Amino acid sequence: MRVPVLPLLLLLALLPPVAGAAPFPVTATPAQVVLGRDKAVVVQVKVPRGTPPLRAVASTGSLMPLPATARGVHSYRWIPPDIRYPLLAVLAFWVDSAEGPPEVTPVHIPLLGRTELDVVTDVGAGAQVVVQVAGMRFGPVTTNRKGGATVQVEVPPGVREAIVFATAKGQQTRRTTPLDVPPERPLVAVLSPDVIPVDGTGWLTLLGEAPVPTSQVDLRVQGGAVEELRPGVFRVKPEAGARTVVVDAHHKDGTGAARVMAPVAAPILTHPTPPQPSPVEPPAVTRAPGLDWSRYLSWHHLSLHLMAGGFFAGGDNRGPLLSLGLGYRLPPLGGRFTLEVEGGLRQLMSQPRLGPAGPLLDSRVMGVPLLMSARVLAFERGPLSLHGRAGAGLLYYDQRVTSTSFDGQLIQQGHTFMGFLAAQAAWRLGPVSALFELRGSYAAAQAQQIDAQLGGLSASLGVRYAL
Repeated sequence: MRVPVLPLLLLLALLPPVAGAAPFPVTATPAQVVLGRDKAVVVQVKVPRGTPPLRAVASTGSLMPLPATARGVHSYRWIPPDIRYPLLAVLAFWVDSAEGPPEVTPVHIPLLGRTELDVVTDVGAGAQVVVQVAGMRFGPVTTNRKGGATVQVEVPPGVREAIVFATAKGQQTRRTTPLDVPPERPLVAVLSPDVIPVDGTGWLTLLGEAPVPTSQVDLRVQGGAVEELRPGVFRVKPEAGARTVVVDAHHKDGTGAARVMAPVAAPILTHPTPPQPSPVEPPAVTRAPGLDWSRYLSWHHLSLHLMAGGFFAGGDNRGPLLSLGLGYRLPPLGGRFTLEVEGGLRQLMSQPRLGPAGPLLDSRVMGVPLLMSARVLAFERGPLSLHGRAGAGLLYYDQRVTSTSFDGQLIQQGHTFMGFLAAQAAWRLGPVSALFELRGSYAAAQAQQIDAQLGGLSASLGVRYAL
């Protein structure tokens, strides 16, 4: 049976195109990043003519649009995060669709971590050592008198061990050595459309190395409910009266997290107006791209910390302390600098005597420091990082003194300057980090009835949570 060709072509021409029916062609240059060497990746996405506005998101780092250079080509500049351990970054591109969930185009960019691997062999001095990591070889390096060598290697994400080859006098030995790599996996969440209709439906897509089903994540949805349609794709239904839908997704093993939100609004009805003749427009003037405030106004730059410990300033000037703070990581400086505000409590108790056999005093001082500080990342390797902190502010104090020689309680209040320098160590456990801090501070409270030092040396333990 012969099918008429001309009617079939006319029928195909009249059918409306389906936006986002297939993934978009994407190129990334370079295709992988060596942390500490490669500063940025240029990503280009080609879309067909008539495609709705392209949307994009990254699981980590900063993704910024660039001025258009060709028709149908969207360019982006992606800056890797300021880390040193290997990680897989996932970039997602899509257009909103009115008929169903969008077809998301994922781009995977491996982040290779550079490290120096200390190798100890049994073959003695003068041996040639080669280290193989995921098919890549590094070396050879000659061993020292003790049979050891240091080899600089590049570790891709997901690799947990390396193979060490040592060759001496024509004989080769092989052994496997583990790599200290944090078990972190990428997770990116896509919520479509950008504004969910009040009585309509939204779509949630979870991506990592592949689509992430609900069996692998813990989902917390505020302002709506979700229903899984297929692995990694969910239908989102707003709740009555909700103005925003917020989705928090966490890998059940604690290796990755993502957060996405979209406002809920009623559709805006417009009345068609008669077509007007298009005015003659002047030649378009290309303007320089404006400042991308979304890079700075992100919850991912905020952190909370809570610490408790004790301080010692000589004599009776010692006691417990507690501090609570909020930090903001500065993106333009590679994330190495963080501004923090901190409030806390300090308590000092002493019981001096007035004279050798005089009455016993009971002096209690409560201090409330309100400080601003700057924290800088000085060292990072795997989950361990070392920071330096410096800050200053005011300390408000309240002293209450009782004694058998007094008719009542003496109360004295005031405030004084407080400044500090501190060294802080952090051990990262996903979004939570365990903290240990040594601090030297100065806060002298000197008035008519008080001469106390609420600074001195202190040691604290605590936690920090990155939002």
